Amino acid sequence: MITQKQEMEDSEVMFEGEYAIELDGWFRRRFRNLCIGLLCILTFTWGLGIMGIVASMFLSDLPSEELSSDIPGARFLVYASVAGTFEFTLILWFFVKIRPRLQTRKQLISAATKMMRYLSIFEILAMALLYQSEMSTLLTTGVWEIFFWHFLACLFLPWTAWESLKALGPAYVLGFLIISGDICLNSIVMGQNMTVTTMSLLWTTFVMTAMVIFFIPGMLICWMRLRKHGRRFKFSMLNRKYLDLRQDMANARKIHDALFPGKHEDAQIAFDFSYTPYSEIGGDFVWFERSEEKVLIMLLDVTGHGLPAAMTVNRIHGEIERLRSEYPGSDPLVLMNGLGRYFSLTMSRNQIFATGITCELELETGALKWVNAGHPPGFIISRNGRTVELGTTAMMLGAGLPDEFEVEQEETVVMKGDLIGLYTDGVTEARSSKGELLGLKRMRRLANDSNVKDDWVEKISTYAQEFSRGLIDDDILVASLKYRDDASQDMPEMT
Repeated sequence: MITQKQEMEDSEVMFEGEYAIELDGWFRRRFRNLCIGLLCILTFTWGLGIMGIVASMFLSDLPSEELSSDIPGARFLVYASVAGTFEFTLILWFFVKIRPRLQTRKQLISAATKMMRYLSIFEILAMALLYQSEMSTLLTTGVWEIFFWHFLACLFLPWTAWESLKALGPAYVLGFLIISGDICLNSIVMGQNMTVTTMSLLWTTFVMTAMVIFFIPGMLICWMRLRKHGRRFKFSMLNRKYLDLRQDMANARKIHDALFPGKHEDAQIAFDFSYTPYSEIGGDFVWFERSEEKVLIMLLDVTGHGLPAAMTVNRIHGEIERLRSEYPGSDPLVLMNGLGRYFSLTMSRNQIFATGITCELELETGALKWVNAGHPPGFIISRNGRTVELGTTAMMLGAGLPDEFEVEQEETVVMKGDLIGLYTDGVTEARSSKGELLGLKRMRRLANDSNVKDDWVEKISTYAQEFSRGLIDDDILVASLKYRDDASQDMPEMT
């Protein structure tokens, strides 16, 4: 039994190429938006910061040295100008020069990783130079900026959580190394003992390790976005493919229906049939051929349902045409022998078999020849209510080796006014709501019902579908051939 999880895995494999193309375009658009967003943020923040510093230095009564307890305003102004220029130039370079050349998601991921890695590493190094006297500020300022860059990048880029860490993680590790190095250097300069230094390093390691959890919000965004987008894309593709399949099946139904004969009525015979496939198309087939002296009718039921069975019917149709062309006027024995050999040589290796019944009626004498290869028995229903079964005379087509296929042809006489009623096992295997099969016993009763003879095709097909409450699980094909006499005027008009 196929589970929903297995179906989703199958769809992932099925649409792997389409989804890769979708991700390429999606990441390309998002990378463009990230670059534009970063340029706007840098322009606004650094511009606002520089204007604030300048205004404070020249318009405030406070001396510039008192602007910050950590760094002087002039030094911060230089840092802001240099850092802002470098970051703006770097992002602009990736946006204008690098981005247009990128096509695949792999290339875009590589470019985005490099850009964010360069930005974050530069930020850590700049902060280390700016806060030389107080490295603890690097922990509270530079590291938090890394978290900000990471969260911002994850808001824009549809990359995985691991890909986001590979971009910003090195800068975080660099910050940890700088802070640890500063602790060791200060302990040497100040002559601290090893125990104090070790405790400081352990505390810094603990804090930096604990702060890794602040990468989680961005990583969760990455995971949720990709999961949602992937599911939505797959469902969209399944829906699109389903609609395409329905259209293809409708077109295939037109081609498949063209193989079937038309209904026929003349002064001597009336041929009618009704076909209700389990799906759009199926594996039941009827062949009708009218010559001046004879009428031949054949019903075939291929194993399986749907498109595979319909494709088999297309092959069988071609083989029937070949046999009728190579052996014109041949009787059912020759025709069914040929089909049996064809199935044994070409179909049985793929576990494809068929049942069939072929009847040939001589219009002058009423002589009827038939071969039944494992098919449900047909019925000759006389005008006086008597019925004759056209039982099995051979095994199903393809069930044995070509030389083992033994066929016997039976003969009888049909009187004018009699009807030959045929059907496939979709009728006898119709199942009621209680799980009960319609069965051959009910078919015999129906064949003996005088009301059924007047409209065999419509009444048998309707009865089978009503018996199963319209929930058929096999193709249903019903056909009739009425041997008309001159006095018979009760046949409905055929279209």
